[in-house]
Amino acid sequence: MQAEGELDEDEELVDAYGTLLTRTAVFRRPGAGYRWVRAAGPARTDGPRAPSADVLARIRALPGPELRFVLPEQHGRELHFLADGAESLANVLMTRPPKTAYPMACGLLRALAHSLDRLHSLPATGLVRDRHSGILRLSQWLSRGTGRSWVDNQDDGEADPLFPAARKRLGTARLERLEEWCLLFLADCADPVLLHGKPGTGLVVPPTGDGTAVLLLGEDMASGPPCLDIGWALGELAELRGVIHARYGADEAARWSTLGRAFVEGFGRSLPAEVGMVATLGILTHARDFCAYVRWDEDWVSVLLDVVAVEVDRSGQGNLLWGGKP
Repeated sequence: MQAEGELDEDEELVDAYGTLLTRTAVFRRPGAGYRWVRAAGPARTDGPRAPSADVLARIRALPGPELRFVLPEQHGRELHFLADGAESLANVLMTRPPKTAYPMACGLLRALAHSLDRLHSLPATGLVRDRHSGILRLSQWLSRGTGRSWVDNQDDGEADPLFPAARKRLGTARLERLEEWCLLFLADCADPVLLHGKPGTGLVVPPTGDGTAVLLLGEDMASGPPCLDIGWALGELAELRGVIHARYGADEAARWSTLGRAFVEGFGRSLPAEVGMVATLGILTHARDFCAYVRWDEDWVSVLLDVVAVEVDRSGQGNLLWGGKP
């Protein structure tokens, strides 16, 4: 991916990856640090946009969170972030053994919860009006833009194999309940706050050497209740717990659960019931996005749909439980 704007010609590309929705490139800067470049993938006609100057100023004025917020600079159709590390926490968890990765991840996830709580102290009124983009995408996918109910929609699934797979595994009642949850969280709320919009391990960047861990912030900011960010982050952890349980068994899933407990501990108080519902929506959104923008993976989708089915039946409350074996 060719970076635009003020990319120094001496900066060295060290990593590049992405999907049809979003592309990421990481460059080593002369001296120290890294530049993270986030851009639209080929499935998008628009590029990511940085928040307004007013929003950026309000965030910079917050007392320093445990995870330092790194805000973007707009360069053409790209967002540039400066960080002390070259890989995300997600990559660390995928490439390092648990005994090495999990202790560090637990500390960063506690800090992530603290930092989101700090961000949520800022009211969104007058600053951001955008609805949560992930839940909006899921709502549009669930409705299929037809206005017909799931029981009447007989899409053949050739262009979207997830649609009939979800209809078969989840059934009409669960899918309609998921639609209701989407509408609930897309509706106006009484006291909306600034939301990260897509918090998770992919945007937490551990430091290299003596640097500072950071959270990339500003690409998907939205307005809404705090449970949208908390549930989104927890949904990623719950999704991977389900995958680990299916592939490696209950003992390994219990080890992974230490990460979920760390995030909940970082939140520091009882989680609202709505958090579990948002986490469930986040799992299905990730399945939908992966199938649409990466590839179809029948075995992986089957596991996620099983997790979603169980969580719809218990209103997402299993996503709030992180003690013992799942």
